[in-house]
Amino acid sequence: MSHTHRLPPIQYLTAFVAAARHNSFKVAAETLNVSPSAISQQIKTLEKHIDLPLFNRQKRELQLTQAGESFYQIAKKTVKSYESGYANFIEQYFSSSIKVSMIHFVANEVVIPKLHDFHTKYPDLNLFVETSAKVENLEAGKLDAAIRFGTPPWEGCHAELITNVQINLLATKSYCAKHPINTMLDFQKQTLIHVRRDVNDWQRFMNYTNYQFKPHKELYFDSYDAGIRAAEEGLGIAMGTFPVSNNKIREGGLEVILSEYMPIKEAFYLVTPDNAYKRESYRLLLNWLKAIFGES
Repeated sequence: MSHTHRLPPIQYLTAFVAAARHNSFKVAAETLNVSPSAISQQIKTLEKHIDLPLFNRQKRELQLTQAGESFYQIAKKTVKSYESGYANFIEQYFSSSIKVSMIHFVANEVVIPKLHDFHTKYPDLNLFVETSAKVENLEAGKLDAAIRFGTPPWEGCHAELITNVQINLLATKSYCAKHPINTMLDFQKQTLIHVRRDVNDWQRFMNYTNYQFKPHKELYFDSYDAGIRAAEEGLGIAMGTFPVSNNKIREGGLEVILSEYMPIKEAFYLVTPDNAYKRESYRLLLNWLKAIFGES
């Protein structure tokens, strides 16, 4: 038996995978909308290249040989990878949808309440909101954009400013009544709520006010919405980010404590990959986001 080390033509793999999956050339042909003889011929050509029989044709039902079963595992993964990759390719270059990632709080407080407005203004664009507490990678076909809070650059991505950010202290009226802050010394009696794991906003507040203090108690949460929820329950004082927290003030559950807002270097950005085919869609999304963040 002669042996060849050349890769078999990839165009025959689809027919082989379909025949192996259904144990039938006829069903494979119906699935691929070709004739059974075309399937049979492609399988024979594939077997000739491999120099091994892939199917046992002696039995009533078509069955894979041992070599056929091994090759089927390779061919199945190859076809699946190609199909998935091509679907992502179509999504990247031809789809009218934009999949944008953001944290839960931004989605719930800013974007989702205005989503009907986006679909009214841009009926030909489909905006899909995906929430995550992580900084998600912008992979072709999976995510088109992200609303990120921080400072650029983000490697391999474009970052466009949506809105600058200021912070203020938030607490319920009942908490403020029980724990009034009349002087800076009163901060030593407070329970401070931390809303970010990677940044100590309270230490930054101390540096900004030039007053270092040790609070009565500190509570730590791994997300902004969890920290704000804790403040709404009257558990302490949270560091609120504005303008995204304005709805909480309007609803009356929380109130700002400081008379002045404190500017910070971080801001909200629309982050997108380099995709010329969706550049106009990104521009429309950015302008819409600037408007709704401004309204909030």
